[in-house]
Amino acid sequence: YTNFDISFAKLQNEAERAEVLIENMQSEQQRQESHNERIQKAFEQYVQDFPINLTFPAKVSSTSSSRPLRTNVDLIQHRLLESGVLFSDFQQVDEVTAAVSEFITNMNDTGCFNAVQVKLEDNGKDSNEESTLHVVLNEKKWYKLYLGGGLKQDSIYQTSGDSLLPKVQFETSGTLQNLTGHLDRTNLSYTIDQTSAASMALSHDSPLYSLFPEDSIGYETILGMENGSQYNLSCRAMLDTVDHEWTRSYKEYQRLLSLRISNNCIIGSPEIAPKSYVGIDWSLILRDVLPRRHATLPYACDASPEVVLQSGPTTKHSVSFEYRTNGAHTNDRFNPTSGTDFHTKMEFAGPPGDVGFFKAEGGISHSLGREDGIAFHASAASGMLQPLAFGGLCGPPTISDRFFIGGPMQLRGFLPAGVGPRSKIGGASTPRGDALGGNFFYTATLAASVPFPSLTILQDSDIRLFGFCNFGTLTGIRNDAISALKSTRLSAGSGVCMSSPFGRLEATYSIPIWYGPRDARRAVQFGIGFNFG
Repeated sequence: YTNFDISFAKLQNEAERAEVLIENMQSEQQRQESHNERIQKAFEQYVQDFPINLTFPAKVSSTSSSRPLRTNVDLIQHRLLESGVLFSDFQQVDEVTAAVSEFITNMNDTGCFNAVQVKLEDNGKDSNEESTLHVVLNEKKWYKLYLGGGLKQDSIYQTSGDSLLPKVQFETSGTLQNLTGHLDRTNLSYTIDQTSAASMALSHDSPLYSLFPEDSIGYETILGMENGSQYNLSCRAMLDTVDHEWTRSYKEYQRLLSLRISNNCIIGSPEIAPKSYVGIDWSLILRDVLPRRHATLPYACDASPEVVLQSGPTTKHSVSFEYRTNGAHTNDRFNPTSGTDFHTKMEFAGPPGDVGFFKAEGGISHSLGREDGIAFHASAASGMLQPLAFGGLCGPPTISDRFFIGGPMQLRGFLPAGVGPRSKIGGASTPRGDALGGNFFYTATLAASVPFPSLTILQDSDIRLFGFCNFGTLTGIRNDAISALKSTRLSAGSGVCMSSPFGRLEATYSIPIWYGPRDARRAVQFGIGFNFG
């Protein structure tokens, strides 16, 4: 037994020494890992702070050796400068990386390239020597043909529109792009929707500076402005039919000519611009209001007398100004938890058109987030329409010029165009009466949101639960402030919202609290849009 005890004690001592050795090895390994981590962080910081001096101009080439580069090289230099690349001056690596990333995003947004690559090339072995940026462009073909279908854009992105359901459309189009090398686009399209309403559009977009000869005052002045190479001139001619039968019992046939000068090249509405938008529009529209025909009596109209009185052609000649921040000052463009968003638009219509008015509208929203994920939101919007007679040369604005409110993203709990003046009778789809619109409106929303609880997948997708209270009204311009406040509608509810590549998506359940006897209400709603409201 004594020998066994001695052997067991030796084994215990050896085990204890082995444990101490393992602990020392683990401690040494941890120290080594910590040392390596510190070296790695120091190296990364050194790389980020490492100064780079870039030569001017940048080298520009095409990925295809068989096709010459179409894109103007001077345009590429200006876009690099506008993105924050400083030539002939020292910049840190992280600053150059951020500027190049913005440049690549900007070029891809033009739709003229399959891919854009930027390489950093050394000019010599000495690290103090200058380096060169090499931009490699994979240009798309100069033409593009499209044949397909989808949802009509105007019926998808309407916060105060009339369509209760998006319209399916068939589309064919041809596009000529970057023919001059200045990222210009010419597009001809023909579409027909599910109601057999056809539309045709011809548009041309080109940078504003490219309209002037090189070395001219206009050329140099525009390129000398901040983001001057991105200022754009858009010309558009269109034949279209706008369907208002769901809420007003008529369609409007439009023939449009327009010019737009804006701070970026966009296709469609200013709401979809990738950054802050500033634009001036001139337009001449020949409009023809077509009341809905009766289903069984071909010579009768299935519309209210007020809408029938609006039937016939009118011409609107107008100039408008619009400014939108488009989420530039928020942490998320479509589902923000902090920051402020703002938009405003002013339109002046007069001779040689036969309607005259001044129309102004705008809105602001602010979000304030806390560290625990709770966010508070507030928004307000308002608009005013003032008729102008111009000494009898112009008539009053038509029903299509007035404001209409209601629906998701604006006044939840009410249908689109569900609030405001209405006719006593309406068409088959408007049993409560046709919406007639108003000359003054305001809406406001107070809300609070939280991340979706428990489910990590939904939290990672930035899906949030929110509760809200929104109120507003729509009246005539002659009503005083007290009358407008007395007619205020109020609703409260909750819902789910998320940000997507297509805009803000939300599903809500609302309870109207204050409402008129003939308001069109709906508790459960689904919406898509660009602004929180």
